[in-house]
Amino acid sequence: MFTPDTSRNLIAAAISLCMSAILFAYAIVPATPGLA
Repeated sequence: MFTPDTSRNLIAAAISLCMSAILFAYAIVPATPGLA
């Protein structure tokens, strides 16, 4: 169904999405007293 190139692109997109979510969390959590 998927070509190797398509699956590689999906994996790269998922990894970059997770990385940006982690960076976003690291930026937001210290600024939120309730979560710190």
